[in-house]
Amino acid sequence: MGGSIDGENDAGEKTGEEISLDDDSTFGLLINAPFQNLGGAYTEWEFSFHRQSVGIDEAPAAVDPDLGIDITHYLVGGTYVGGEGSVRPYLSAGIGAAHLSPDAPGYDSDTVFGFGIGLGAHFFPESRVGLRVEGRALGSVIDSDSVVFCGSGPEGSGCAFRASGELLLQWEIMTGVTFRF
Repeated sequence: MGGSIDGENDAGEKTGEEISLDDDSTFGLLINAPFQNLGGAYTEWEFSFHRQSVGIDEAPAAVDPDLGIDITHYLVGGTYVGGEGSVRPYLSAGIGAAHLSPDAPGYDSDTVFGFGIGLGAHFFPESRVGLRVEGRALGSVIDSDSVVFCGSGPEGSGCAFRASGELLLQWEIMTGVTFRF
């Protein structure tokens, strides 16, 4: 998974600078429950949890390059599963919260609106056990005119980054085992 944030300066002017996050692995859990049968196709409720610990790959000089960030998404939504047979394509979407937590002392964490959309396929060679392959985009809406990862200490106070109505966009490609009950 990787991602980026566009930034602005203290005066609120867009700088064109970007923080690029390291590509790194993610951990997740998805739970689906049947909702509606559409005659071959069907829909499901979906709860998804995604967690990633990232470092900063590229950033403006004012941002600490050693700052690590834990990003956790909690999303509720749905999945439309099409087709019949052992291979079933699907589209999923959800909304919820994204928790952004720096791993350095003196910085505050923040919880913001989060969303996700995914496209993938279920492979069911057996009736109860299968494989899920998916590409998913995750977004965290950073409030307009906000500052992220602020803190104060003996050396003074400050914020690691300012943003204005921007998104932290991430993407992931995942594969997992699926169990049907």
